[in-house]
Amino acid sequence: MIASDTKALAGHGDVVLGHVSARDPGLVARLREARSRGGAVPGPMEVWLAHRGLATLDLRLDRQARNAAALVPVLRAHPAVADVRWPGDPDDPAHAVAAGQMRRWNGVLRFTLASEAAVGEFLAASRLVGSATSFGGLRTTADRRQRWGDDVAPGLLRFSAGCEDTEDLVADVSTALDAITR
Repeated sequence: MIASDTKALAGHGDVVLGHVSARDPGLVARLREARSRGGAVPGPMEVWLAHRGLATLDLRLDRQARNAAALVPVLRAHPAVADVRWPGDPDDPAHAVAAGQMRRWNGVLRFTLASEAAVGEFLAASRLVGSATSFGGLRTTADRRQRWGDDVAPGLLRFSAGCEDTEDLVADVSTALDAITR
C-alpha cells in the first residue's frame, strides 16, 4: 500500500511525506534496499511533524466526518447544488459498499454547482473554504476537478470538511451558496 502522509495522517498541511507498507518479506526487503540506495529517508523534522499529527488524528477524523454529515443535508436542500455524494449518507448509492469497507466515515464529499463561474463565486464568498488539492487537513478545502483535466462537469467540487466549528462551517457554506443564487 502506498499512502500520502501529507494529508490526514500529518493533518496540518506543513509536511510532504508518504509511506509504503507491505506484508511480503521479500518486497519489504526490496523496498528497504531501494529506499537506502535512493536516499528516500525523511528528515527528523518531517518525522516529528507527522508524529505530532498522529496525536490528534482520531479527533480530526471524527470532527471532519461530523462536519461532512452536517453539510450533506444543507447541500442536498440548496437549489444551487446538484449530485451530492458522501458515502456516510444512507441515501448515497455507495453507502452499502462503503459501510462494508470502512470503519468510520470520512470528511470528503462531492457536489456539483452550475458552472466553473459558480464555483469561483462560491469560493470567493466563503470565509472558511479554501481552494486546494490537498485534503484531510485542519481547514476545509475544495477542488474543482475539471481544471486538472478530469472528465467531469465544470462545476463539480471535491470537498474536504475540516475541523472548524460545525455550526460556523454550515453557516459559511450556506452563505456562500446563497451568494451564487443572488
